[in-house]
Amino acid sequence: MSDVFAIAAVTETLGHLIHAAVDLAEPGSKVVTMPPNEVAVSSTESRLNLFLYQADVDSSLRNEDPLDVHRGETADPGVPLVLHYLITPYVPGGHDPAAHRMLGAAIRTLHDHPVLTRDDLRGARTPSDVGEQLDRIRITWQPLEEKDIYSLWSAFQTPYRLSAAFEVRVVLLDSGIPIRAGVPVLSRGRNDRGPVADANLDSPLPVLTAAAPAHRQTAARAGEEVTLQGVNLDADTATVVLSHPLLSRPVPVRLLSAGSSEVRFTLSAANTVYPAGLWSVALELASGTGADRVVTTTNEVPLSIAPTVTAGLPLTTTRDARHTIVVEVTFVPGPLPGQQVSLLFGSRSVAPNVVPGQPPRPLDHPRFLVTDVEPGRYPVRLRVAGVDSVLVDRSGDKPVFDGTQLVTVNQ
Repeated sequence: MSDVFAIAAVTETLGHLIHAAVDLAEPGSKVVTMPPNEVAVSSTESRLNLFLYQADVDSSLRNEDPLDVHRGETADPGVPLVLHYLITPYVPGGHDPAAHRMLGAAIRTLHDHPVLTRDDLRGARTPSDVGEQLDRIRITWQPLEEKDIYSLWSAFQTPYRLSAAFEVRVVLLDSGIPIRAGVPVLSRGRNDRGPVADANLDSPLPVLTAAAPAHRQTAARAGEEVTLQGVNLDADTATVVLSHPLLSRPVPVRLLSAGSSEVRFTLSAANTVYPAGLWSVALELASGTGADRVVTTTNEVPLSIAPTVTAGLPLTTTRDARHTIVVEVTFVPGPLPGQQVSLLFGSRSVAPNVVPGQPPRPLDHPRFLVTDVEPGRYPVRLRVAGVDSVLVDRSGDKPVFDGTQLVTVNQ
């Protein structure tokens, strides 16, 4: 998803792409972004105007839930925008062949560059995270009928000039309403057992069924043990392979023990090795030697790796006259570029506080401003890339809240 500066960043990126081609076709020409009735036709320079004349909502994505919403949480959908642009050349003296060269260069550039890449969008002058959205932004030709052309230029209240139209989709704008997240359930019934399904679909091949963090936690942390469950996992040698979508290479892990239905390994205690987020785990199994050696890779199963708060919690504080408190935390491992960080304060989601004019804070030391706080004790969780810090301690006989992740607010 993207912030409110996404539209400006997309427009600037398109202008930069077009300018490089138009300047070759007509040296000294410029690309501007102005309403057509305000483009001054200079006697000394040629211009190609990039005008955003309409912004629509993509109805097929209008009610899609945000990707970082967990089961049991509610969040308002974002706004999937379709942007409509008009490109129009302006040449001094009404020299149409020069205008045709400029328009042809712009059309070919957009035809040869149908997708705005992350690197393209990161080069925009307006800082925006639109380049980090999962869906790619695509440029397509938009044919205009005679009635459409007449309606547009009548609305511009300026004489018609030769133009071409393109649409850019989809630019996803985040909703400004925070996620509403309930506190985890400590027990699901007698012996903490929920619904049970029993099936027998045995596979003759090695198959992983789950990656289970220690103590039945929802996510693993650096230095903790993880158990891979499955069938037919025995082999001469086995290697665990962890993959993350933001890392270019998978991370191999050494085993603690291996068996036919269970494999155990430990995440490295070095906090920089495993960034928080959703990982994929597979098992490479090798049997035999020489020409008879066979290497098999199992299916991948998901594994959530959680951040660990190292400073700032637990916290006892007093709200100010506006019923506002400040929470600062330090956590490991630090987030990767593009990973979102938020604080779940009770059942509310709070984004990091950014103070205009001040240098940005370290990514692993965010500051949160929590408003409208009533006195009391609040369990808190740090969410990085959709994975929460471990709030419930299940290492004992009964699950309890981790006392180090509490904020006490005095009157």
